[in-house]
Amino acid sequence: MVQCTLIWAGIGVMMAVSGALLGWVVFPRAVHEKVIEATELRQGTDQYKRWEALPQPLDFKVYIFNVTNPYEVMQGRRPKVVEVGPYVYFQYRQKDNIRFSRDRSKVHYSQQQMYVFDPESSYPLTENDDLTVLNMHMNSILQIAEDETYDSLRLINAELNRIFGRPDTMFLRTTPKQFLFDGVPFCVNVIGIAKAICKEIEKRNTKTIRTMPDGSLRFSFFSHKNMTDDGMFTINTGIKDPSRTQMIEQWNGRTTLEVWNNRSSGLASSCNKIRGTDGSGYPPFRTGVERMTIFSTDICRTVDIKLTGPSSYEGIPALRYEIDRNFLHEIGPEYGNECYCVNKIPKSIVKSNGCLYKGALDLSNCFDAPVVLTLPHMLGVAEEYTALIDGMDPEPERHQIFVDVEPYTGTPLTGGKRVQFNMFLRRIDAIKLTDRLQPTLFPVIWIDEGIALNEDMVKLIDDSLMKVLSLLDIVQWALIAVGLLLAILMPIVFFVKRCRGNDSRSVSPAVTATTSAASLSMATGVTRERSK
Repeated sequence: MVQCTLIWAGIGVMMAVSGALLGWVVFPRAVHEKVIEATELRQGTDQYKRWEALPQPLDFKVYIFNVTNPYEVMQGRRPKVVEVGPYVYFQYRQKDNIRFSRDRSKVHYSQQQMYVFDPESSYPLTENDDLTVLNMHMNSILQIAEDETYDSLRLINAELNRIFGRPDTMFLRTTPKQFLFDGVPFCVNVIGIAKAICKEIEKRNTKTIRTMPDGSLRFSFFSHKNMTDDGMFTINTGIKDPSRTQMIEQWNGRTTLEVWNNRSSGLASSCNKIRGTDGSGYPPFRTGVERMTIFSTDICRTVDIKLTGPSSYEGIPALRYEIDRNFLHEIGPEYGNECYCVNKIPKSIVKSNGCLYKGALDLSNCFDAPVVLTLPHMLGVAEEYTALIDGMDPEPERHQIFVDVEPYTGTPLTGGKRVQFNMFLRRIDAIKLTDRLQPTLFPVIWIDEGIALNEDMVKLIDDSLMKVLSLLDIVQWALIAVGLLLAILMPIVFFVKRCRGNDSRSVSPAVTATTSAASLSMATGVTRERSK
């Protein structure tokens, strides 16, 4: 009995130690290796196929600000806008021109994008809804001309009707389909000076304006993104260094941009440095990673996101990251990022040093047009802008940029890249149409480019990772629990049995003596009776 008890106690100790070793040494190493194997970009793997063509389209939602009092605004009144949306599009992404480096540590590619309208998700809205929006291309052309020569403005003012189709306001009656993708026509059948001005506009090669076969021009917000790529990327495959998986090494053969201000010495500023991923994936093992970076070609800059806490999506644990304050709210010399103050809109509402007020970013160099970036509904934007317009209703949960990342694989589970595009509307010298305008940062559209993994992808992560981790946890803690139970219980059983055995041995001699004495007494009594 003693040997059996001690053997089981020893087995229990071994089980507990084995559980601890498996749970804190063996299993983590095995999971680490499997995660690296599953996330690195190797041709022929499932991960590579998912990277090459996203297994599901992104949701591309567009909200347009409809102007309800355009004629009053032209008389100097306060603008009123109403958000109309979402107009929902499927955004498909497909990698092309894929080429690996010799050591397979890097891969070069371009990425085709295609947008398809989703009438079901957009209902009851349609692409043919009538809307009144800021005439962005006319407003942009007039402001750019104002920065050049006064004579140019005088010529444009004289030819304004021919170039822009007899506008009576600075606003445009259009449809989402026309405004976003098909294009708003202008410079149609122009002759003489108007034709010369249109040729100058064409020469600027602005990405939102394209030339049609008949020589006319068309403005559209996203046509340059549809069925095109956004440059040549070089990213790390993670084969040599998992912490660099999908990190951008170069874009269009460069590690820096020429969009933002550089240092006085001529060296590239921090604003122009290309860092991070494109946001479709991140390196594995995000636990403990407080900050990550995303490079967005749409706004020509790197964006920092910071960890705000735990989250979950469809039962999968995640880490939530949101934009840092230096994205829009802390820009200027006092924050060490004056390079973002390109000072391209000096006649608008700006600070004395040329920087925009809190929450706004000048994208003039990125768009080749005086476009201003904010969060949707001017979330967090300075009162110098928000006090000048009616219709803004910022909600942090609905308008903040965020992403929920699965911490082991770095897979984005759900998220939204939410930004708003605005332009200053103001009086422009020599343009009679603008004489009574009051300076306003005018909202045009905001977009929510998001992802929420579909059922198939959730099941894939659940089956290949979550269930495996749960099983390993069960094995670990079962071994530790059973082992500790045996290690503690068996000695107790042993000592209980031993105590009972000792009690039995101490009681037996007394009982025997008592019994013998009683027997002897009885025998003596019987003998005496017989003698009588």
